Amino acid sequence: MDSALTSVQLTARPVLDFPSAEVTEAMNRSFEEYFVPLVFTPETFERRFRSEHLDALASKVWFRGEELVGLVLIARRGYTSRVAAMGLVIEARGQRYGRQMLQAALDEARARGDRSVLLEVFVPNERARRLYERLGFRNTRELFTFRCVPQQVKAAAQLTEVDPLAVAHLVLREGEENLPWMFSAESLMAATAPTRAFSLDDKAFALLRPEAERTLVQTILVRREYRRQGWGRQLLRAVEAAFPGPPLTMPMVTPGPGYEFLQAAGWEPMELSLYEMECTLG
Repeated sequence: MDSALTSVQLTARPVLDFPSAEVTEAMNRSFEEYFVPLVFTPETFERRFRSEHLDALASKVWFRGEELVGLVLIARRGYTSRVAAMGLVIEARGQRYGRQMLQAALDEARARGDRSVLLEVFVPNERARRLYERLGFRNTRELFTFRCVPQQVKAAAQLTEVDPLAVAHLVLREGEENLPWMFSAESLMAATAPTRAFSLDDKAFALLRPEAERTLVQTILVRREYRRQGWGRQLLRAVEAAFPGPPLTMPMVTPGPGYEFLQAAGWEPMELSLYEMECTLG
């Protein structure tokens, strides 16, 4: 199909123009048959993307005439934008629409003075990776998801529930630098119920969100003065004992100390990893 003709056919409207329920429906349709199931309600959609600093004006819903083609959700912080989600409805895939949609997002980011655009892509998604590379994105690091099936054991230490915001502030002060966008301190500060936070003797902390099929671990943190003393391992064991139901998962783990810590604790990296990619805007 001629790319110029494709360009004429598509129109875009900002997410700001639509009720949350309509955006959620567009999101769900655009991610049908995706690598991992992605199904949102308006409530879960707002909770997730609010924390990621979604820009409802920069984010676009795309159409061909009156028919939905897909959407590109853009989150923004300072001079950096991130493609928080980009998907096409099944009927629109394979027609080069994705290139036009992403190029428009890059052009707008450049026009408003952004210096870089980030995104994540599943490693096996070669078609998407090739598209991103053609548009100037380059791999910055690989991100892994770790998983643990809790055992029915009694922990030696007891957790104390604390305010999630307090843990987010600790991540800001004492966490690793350059954490992945979704689990940076800026995102964690927006965490509300059903997210819960726990402390182990005010030395180690966990932030997690119980879900139907998993318990999502959003952060694990040990205060600097107590690191390398076994507090992280004790915290994990206490979390496993407190949440013995669905598997525990911790996404977007970067190579390095965190990866090695989870592996040593018996957690297993899942096969489906992500590349974080960045496009520097000139």
